[in-house]
Amino acid sequence: MAPPINAAVLQLRVRMDIAANMAALERLLAPLPAHTIAVVPEGALSGYLPEPDFVTGIDQAATHAAIDRAAQICRDKQIHLVAGACIHDNGAWRNASLYFGPRGERHRYDKTNLAQSERGTFTPGNALPVFDIQIDRTPVRLGIQMCREIRYPEQWRALAAQGAQIIAYPNNAIGSTIGHDLWRAHLISRAAETQRFILGANNAAADQTCPTMIVAPNGVAIAEAPIGPEAIATASLPLGEVSDWVLSQAREDVVAVTLRSDEL
Repeated sequence: MAPPINAAVLQLRVRMDIAANMAALERLLAPLPAHTIAVVPEGALSGYLPEPDFVTGIDQAATHAAIDRAAQICRDKQIHLVAGACIHDNGAWRNASLYFGPRGERHRYDKTNLAQSERGTFTPGNALPVFDIQIDRTPVRLGIQMCREIRYPEQWRALAAQGAQIIAYPNNAIGSTIGHDLWRAHLISRAAETQRFILGANNAAADQTCPTMIVAPNGVAIAEAPIGPEAIATASLPLGEVSDWVLSQAREDVVAVTLRSDEL
């Protein structure tokens, strides 16, 4: 049986100041041991605001430098990182989450279900990929969802159906009137209904709508950061707890979740 995996969710304040974001990122990554998988909030490498056209304030050169710096940190510390970045790519803005590995590996997920404030500025992704990574000597299947995608359980189920064991959840849910309890319940539900580990990292703010926490496949929050301040929450993930027991009993003769290809 493979040994448990070290995981961390980093609650840092995401500003439109990439240098400040990177300083916080490096500070929070510093104490993590090698072979840890860490998740940080949506937009951490570029800056993010829940406002239309905030991308006009993004320094694209600084964003690309931050992305390269994050990759170098992962190589130097031998860790794994999932971090959000708003990227201008082939004439379109994408709200992406980037995976960085200790051997220079990179993967990217483009947010498919955009927030209201993002529509008209960002182009949505059209695929729900699952990435094969290796943490120490353990092969792991990694999926990613972002922020308001917590409201679409079919997307999480599609990742689980493809064999994802861990779902990273970079988030930037602050200042909403929806309510902390609702988003927390969504996060627990997504873990329990898919029987996957979920690593959710939110923007550090007093008005957080969703907690930064790690949820086990049985729906138990096994690590949680306090609301508001910069913080780290860590846990050990025994991947043997991941199961298809619930999904295998889905009544697909009545309701089926179909994963489309990216050739839309």
